[in-house]
Amino acid sequence: ANNLRMLRSFCRLRPHCRGAQAATQAATQARAFSDDNKRTGFGDIMIEYHPYKDDTEFTVPSYPSRVNESDETLRARLTWQSRKRGIAENCLILSTFFAEQGGTLPRNVVDQFDILINTVDSDWDLYYWMTGKEQPPPPYDNEVMELLKEFTQNKEMKDRTQQPEL
Repeated sequence: ANNLRMLRSFCRLRPHCRGAQAATQAATQARAFSDDNKRTGFGDIMIEYHPYKDDTEFTVPSYPSRVNESDETLRARLTWQSRKRGIAENCLILSTFFAEQGGTLPRNVVDQFDILINTVDSDWDLYYWMTGKEQPPPPYDNEVMELLKEFTQNKEMKDRTQQPEL
C-alpha cells in the first residue's frame, strides 16, 4: 500500500509522463526509497530526506553590504523586499510598517531594517520577535525592532489585512 501511494505521488509529480513509461519511472523511483532513509508524508506525497550526519547547525552566509546605494534605491528595494519575506504574517507586518514609516526613518534605522529582513534565517523567529513573544538576540535587538514591536501592537486599530499598493 505504501509503494502504491508513492507510485501515485510520483505520477502526480510528473504530469508530462503518461501511461506505461510513467508507471515504470514511478515504480523504479518508489523502489529507490530504502528503509534506512527517513521519509515524511504530506497527504499522499512522500518525500525522501537525509538528516545531517552530525549536529552541525545550518548557517546563513553573511549579507553583502551594498556600497554607494542611494537612499532612493535603498528605500525602493526595501519596499519590494518587505513584501516578500517568507510567511504571509511577516509580509503584512513588514510591508505595512515600511509603507507607513519607511519614508521618515533615519538612514541608520533603514540600514537596520535592511539587515533584519535580509539576514534572519527563520521566519517564525522574526515573527515572534516583532510581536514581542520572544526576545531577539543582541544583533537584532535594536531601534528598528522596537519600532516593529510597537507597530505590531496596532494601538490605533488600523486595518492592516492587505499589503499596501506599490
